[in-house]
Amino acid sequence: MLVGRLSKCSRNILKSSFASSHLRSFATHSKSTTIQPDSYESNKKTETNKLEKSLAKFWEKVTIGNSNDGSYTIELDGKSIKTPLGFEMKIPKNKKTLAFLLANEWKSLPSLQIKPFLVPLTSLTARCIDLNEAQITNDDEIKTKIGDLSTIKNLLLRYLDTDTMLVFSPREDCDGELRKEQEKCYRPLIEDMENFFTKFSDDGEPVKLTYLDCDTDGLIGNQQTKHTHIAVLNYLNSLSTWDLVALEKAVLVGKSFLAGVTILRNADYNDKFNLTIDELARLVSLETVLQTLRWGEVEDTHDVDKVDIRRSLASVAIIAHNSKPE
Repeated sequence: MLVGRLSKCSRNILKSSFASSHLRSFATHSKSTTIQPDSYESNKKTETNKLEKSLAKFWEKVTIGNSNDGSYTIELDGKSIKTPLGFEMKIPKNKKTLAFLLANEWKSLPSLQIKPFLVPLTSLTARCIDLNEAQITNDDEIKTKIGDLSTIKNLLLRYLDTDTMLVFSPREDCDGELRKEQEKCYRPLIEDMENFFTKFSDDGEPVKLTYLDCDTDGLIGNQQTKHTHIAVLNYLNSLSTWDLVALEKAVLVGKSFLAGVTILRNADYNDKFNLTIDELARLVSLETVLQTLRWGEVEDTHDVDKVDIRRSLASVAIIAHNSKPE
């Protein structure tokens, strides 16, 4: 069946903008969504770049420090970690949980060779900070390396057209079980998301998400209306850089724009919407789940991908999480 995909050119542009702040050793995506920086090389003497080049532990003690502005810093032997672009890795004071988990991530790294999947939070946090600083400084050279917010938003928006959870398979697939599960799981989610995006509609008119029914539509492309695009873009414009990076990662992992919005809504204390990471991981890989239930898993493939999706989505949830207001 179709999954949430863009043209090869568009995917490469979005992947490039996402990857440019990541270290090669910090690539944390599953095999199907691996993103590697092809052109960006940073020669700045930062802890993250040193880790990339040495792939070995070079510190003794990891501590959490405090900046004058109240933000947290992660310190190696008393020196604050910097991002690949050389910016100090400051964690906002409303993300205390993230600060402690980042410190634990560096404390838990082995003294032998470092594996890419061991530092997912550092990778995402570095992108958040580098992308935010790029917009503040308005440096065109940095933006070329890390990406521009408007470009990222427009490319992410296109994933909504072919969202995994907006594609319904033929009714005969998996003896009818797949379509039955999609109707059961996707329909309520779509309706809830329509109500949510309506809040961002310029004219107050209800937002309706179009979907692809492979029984009646065949393999033609799906496309949202202009009204829907405007409302969803208004939503994207309301997000902080941290939330936008979290959304970006979730979209690339799950091939689903709605998956990213789900995680951000879960992190909003004022939003009653709730879907666990395990439930979301199942929804974005529903066809694979049902196929493996029927035919069994391929060792070191399906089982690894399943865990990798959950790990990636959980990392996104941590990035999006804010301490509860007192």
